[in-house]
Amino acid sequence: MTTITRSLIDTKTMAERNLLKSISSPDKLIENVIAPVMTMLIFVFVLGGALEETTGEMSYVNYVVPGVILLCIGQCSTTTAISVSMDIEKGIISRFRSMPIAQSSVLTGRVIEAVLRTMFTVVLIILAAFLVGFRPSAGIAGWAGCAALLLLFSLTITWISVVYGLLVKSAESAGSITMFIMLFTYLSSGFIATETLPSVLRVFAENQPMTPIIEAARAMLLNRALDNNLLLAAVWCIVLGLAAHIAAVRLYKRKLWRS
Repeated sequence: MTTITRSLIDTKTMAERNLLKSISSPDKLIENVIAPVMTMLIFVFVLGGALEETTGEMSYVNYVVPGVILLCIGQCSTTTAISVSMDIEKGIISRFRSMPIAQSSVLTGRVIEAVLRTMFTVVLIILAAFLVGFRPSAGIAGWAGCAALLLLFSLTITWISVVYGLLVKSAESAGSITMFIMLFTYLSSGFIATETLPSVLRVFAENQPMTPIIEAARAMLLNRALDNNLLLAAVWCIVLGLAAHIAAVRLYKRKLWRS
C-alpha cells in the first residue's frame, strides 16, 4: 500500500469517526442552526422595517440571508475549535500519535467532517429562509457558484478554527472564537449597507473578508452583477485558508512533539 493510499484511507476513517460523534451529539447541530435562524428572525421581523430603506429596491429578507448563512458557517466552525481543543485536553491527540496511522489524517479528517456538517446546516438555514420570505432568482449556474463559494469559505473558516483550537489552552477558551466571527459578520454588508456606517467602521467593513464573500453570494443568489466581489472573495478565502492550513500543520506537529 502506497503512502498516499494509506493517508486517504486513514483520512476517511478519521472523518467517519468525527461524523459518528456529531450524529451521536445532535445538540451542537441544533445550536448551530437555532442561533443563525433566531438572528434572521430578529433582523427580518423586528429590525427589518427600520432597515428596509437601506437596501433600496431589494427586500430586506433577500438582503440579509447571505449574511445569516455566513454567520451559520461561522457558528459551525466554533464547534470544530472546541472539538480540537477537547481532543488535546483529553489526550486523544497523544493516543493517535502511538497508532499506526498517517498523522495528517487527524486534522484532515476533522476538517472534512466539519465541512460536511456545516454544508448540511447551511441547507437547513436556506430552507428556514424560504419560510420567512426569502425569494432568490438564481438559476442553476447561480446556485452552483454560490454553493462553491460557500464550500470554499467553509473550508477556510474550518482551518482557521482548527488553528484556534490548537492555540488555546482549554475547550472553554476555544468557544471564544464566536466573538471574532460575530464581529466580522456584523461589521460587514451582511445586515446593513456599509454606506450607513460611520466612516471608520465603513472603511473596516468594506476592506475585510466577509463583505466581498457576502456580496458575491448575494449577487449570485439574486442574479445581480458580481463586479469584482467574486474574485476578491476567492482570493481572501484561498490566502487565509492556505495560511491557516500551514499554521495548523505546524501547531499540530508541535503538539505531537510535546506530548
